This record gives sequence, structure tokens and C-alpha cells, in this order.
Amino acid sequence: MFKRVFAQSIPATFRLFLAANFLIYGAAKLAFGQFGVPTAEISALRGEGFTLAWTFFGFSSWYEIFIGLGEVAAGLLILIPRTSTVGAMIYFPIAVNVMMVNYCFNIGVQDLSTVLTVMCLVLLWLDRRKLLPLLARKEVRQ
Repeated sequence: MFKRVFAQSIPATFRLFLAANFLIYGAAKLAFGQFGVPTAEISALRGEGFTLAWTFFGFSSWYEIFIGLGEVAAGLLILIPRTSTVGAMIYFPIAVNVMMVNYCFNIGVQDLSTVLTVMCLVLLWLDRRKLLPLLARKEVRQ
């Protein structure tokens, strides 16, 4: 019994944690503009890391909306048990991208983005039986 409870509680906890993070970050992008608009002073600087990345991402509000919608969609889908596998499939590439931006530009939340990526990977691993048929090559007979 303990094993069954444990096997069900970890994926549920991961789904809730992942959804909460993406819903918060996605909503921030859609409602407030997480990156902001670069000022003339920042645009003139040859900033490194955080300043450079945030200035780049803040340049296009359409890009910010696109990323925000992806995060919110993934967060909502991962919350619902019937759509959680699709949500994790959408979530994973976004999480990997966020993690790499955080590491490559020294954003400062590398730990959180790594945890989110690993948690999503665990959910995908747990659903591997559902996903393997998608990867299996089927021969077409003519």
C-alpha cells in the first residue's frame, strides 16, 4: 500500500509544483511583461549576462507573449491528470530552454530551472509506456 501511495503522490506533487511555477511565470509575462522594455541607457550598454538576456527578451513583446502562452498552456495541461502527459511534453522543451538561458547568461535561478527540468523529465519517464509507441517506427506496407 505504501508503495502505491508513494508512486501516486510523487507525480501528483511534481505536476502541481511544475504547474504552479509555469503558471506564475507565464502569467507574469502575459499580464505585466516580465522582461520589461529596455531603456536607452541599457540599450547603449554592452551588458553581460542578465542585462544582455533581459534586454534581448524584453525587446519583443510578441516573443514574451508567445513564451507566456506556452508556459500557461503547459502549466494548465500538466495540472489535469488526463492531459498531464501532453502538458509534460510541451513543458519539457520550454523548461530546457529556460534552464540553458539561466546557465548561459548567469540569470541566477539555475537551481530552480534545473529542478523544474528534472521533475518534468521524471514525469515523462513515468509515462514512458504511453510515449514509446509514438517513437516506434511502423513499417508501411504497400
